[in-house]
Amino acid sequence: MSTTPPAPPAGPPSAPPPGPPSAPPPAGAPGAAPPKKSGGGTIWMILFIVTGVLFVGALIFAIISFTGKSSAEDDRDKAQKELASTKKELGTTKGAGQILGDLVRTGAKSADDLKACTDSGKAVQNQAIDVLNAAQAGTDVNPRIDGLNAAIDQNETLCNSSQQSYQDFVDALNKLRNK
Repeated sequence: MSTTPPAPPAGPPSAPPPGPPSAPPPAGAPGAAPPKKSGGGTIWMILFIVTGVLFVGALIFAIISFTGKSSAEDDRDKAQKELASTKKELGTTKGAGQILGDLVRTGAKSADDLKACTDSGKAVQNQAIDVLNAAQAGTDVNPRIDGLNAAIDQNETLCNSSQQSYQDFVDALNKLRNK
């Protein structure tokens, strides 16, 4: 017979052998955690969260304020550009209005002069017919020829004026087209 104790069975470790209950470690023993005080850490956590929320709010307010100022400056710059453009267009409109006014005035003068030339041509035609009728009737046409010559001279003057008025109208029209 042998005096060696039997070997423990193979497998997972078992619970420690039963023994006397161990006593709590003394209060000053190393490795023991100090007792926690309730409520002290919670106040610091609340203060940290409130400070964080205020910081984020201030940051958002700063971004909104900066963006608002930038937007107002952009709006002001846009309005100034539109004003400058409007002033330029107004100047162009005044110039175009003046050119259109010139066109209407020269067109009206050209039309009046053309009508005067046409009316004068009709008068020359009537006097020429009168001279021809008198010549056919065997009447002296000399007094009528002088009147016909005077009507022809007047018609030539009026039609030359009409041609100049027409050229002025064409020039005004071309000036408008070039704008």
